[in-house]
Amino acid sequence: MFNIINTSCPYNNWVTTARESCADPDRCHCLTDEYSRPGWICTDPIWVEANRCPEFNTVANKMDSAPCSGNSCPFSIYKSSLNHLYEGCRTAVLEMTTHSKSLISTLTSKDEEEIGTSRLALALGLTFGILVLCIIVAVIVAVLFRRRRKKHKGNKDEPEEKKEMLTLDEERALPRTKRAFQTGTFVVLKGIQGAGKTFLAERLREEWIKQNADVKCICEPKYLSEISEGNGYCILDDLFHELQSEKEVLEIRNMVDELYERVTLNGNRKILLTVTSLIMDRYPSLFSKHHYQNMIDLDQLCDEDLKEILEFHMEQNNIVRVRNDCKNGNISATIMSEENYQRIMPTKVSDIVKTQGIGMPASIALACKLIEQNKFDEIFGRWIKSPMSWLHSNLKRLLDDDNKKLSIIALELVAFQADTLNTEDINFDLLNKLMKLENCNFSQDCLTVTLKELERTYLEEKDGRFTFRVPVVRKVLLKIIFQKYPELITWCDDKIQKRRVCDSLPANIFGEYKKSFHFK
Repeated sequence: MFNIINTSCPYNNWVTTARESCADPDRCHCLTDEYSRPGWICTDPIWVEANRCPEFNTVANKMDSAPCSGNSCPFSIYKSSLNHLYEGCRTAVLEMTTHSKSLISTLTSKDEEEIGTSRLALALGLTFGILVLCIIVAVIVAVLFRRRRKKHKGNKDEPEEKKEMLTLDEERALPRTKRAFQTGTFVVLKGIQGAGKTFLAERLREEWIKQNADVKCICEPKYLSEISEGNGYCILDDLFHELQSEKEVLEIRNMVDELYERVTLNGNRKILLTVTSLIMDRYPSLFSKHHYQNMIDLDQLCDEDLKEILEFHMEQNNIVRVRNDCKNGNISATIMSEENYQRIMPTKVSDIVKTQGIGMPASIALACKLIEQNKFDEIFGRWIKSPMSWLHSNLKRLLDDDNKKLSIIALELVAFQADTLNTEDINFDLLNKLMKLENCNFSQDCLTVTLKELERTYLEEKDGRFTFRVPVVRKVLLKIIFQKYPELITWCDDKIQKRRVCDSLPANIFGEYKKSFHFK
């Protein structure tokens, strides 16, 4: 149902309005109809050609498009739900309304001129027009009255969008991503570090495998050419990183486009691509093609997503809310007050980058793992406000603790791996170098035991391979290691050096985010 409004569309508060208006904010549209009336509707988006803006046809009850007459019109094909991103379409409401008023004024002047020349003709015309108008109004009122009675009996007078909000759960990140694959073959997961891109991609991979789908996972551009054209899915994770130049981003994007054309357009394989927000925001023109517009923004998680993440990590770490603890009598569990529980809420992306440096999912995971049990409720609220500072301080204290030499070297070994640490294939040259720098010595068995102990905090193990539970820990740890032992930079492979070490940072990496990188 097209809901006519008397004001302009709320572009300055678009995300919040979209969530409040539609069960799935990606279906929210604010646009004009064929009569130049502004309004909003929840409906599936359509693809709109370049230099055109979406328009709702109330007669046909479907989305349509009209030429864009303003400045900064869309320069390529795009989804209609993204029309608020283009200035030409944003101003279309005002321009079309102004045009309508001007047209009415012109017609009025013309009628006045005709009155002076032929009053009889005008009187007859007005009489006939009024008669026709009365008939039309009578028919419309009768139809609306019958529809309203039917709707009242069957649906208790609930609007379409409100019924959807009661029955659908499309605002959540996972259902939205699944739905994106129902309407498209190429989906982008966008978010800053720690937003949950890799975690969500892994959940989808597990579900696809359960469905016996063929799933390929690629983390290196050089392997893109090995993907076949068969049925299934392809997950492209971590191809882009924050320190890439425009030339490097363009090169990888072209490789992704070639893969898309080969295995998707000319085949049956669907693609899931993860991209850091900083790269997409820094080089928006490189991601202007239509298949990059089918995007899930993980920097804008809803309340339900954040609470699900928090409750998952609380359960994993034996943390309970006060009210639940009182009911269950779980005295041994770590306590979280109701006030701290309610601190989890959506945050502006600019605030995340500037004051937090990592996404809320990673912040929650680290807090539940690293904060001591007897101090958890006291520290949690402050941790969530500035997680990068807490993580940086926590790791720095650990590396400066002479009583934790074994843990330090174990973490350093994992940090220097491009992928995971295999305990059966340890680089003993690097291990000896680290033991020399830390002035200690121990056996491989002791190292394995220490790695398993670190599963309680920083690490996780899969099939004898260790990696960081939250990838951002590797970034911050390497920064501190290189500050302490600059000569260790030469022990890193090219992948780590390019992603972690730089001469100068791009302009949109600032605030807490800077603590993820080492300056030469």
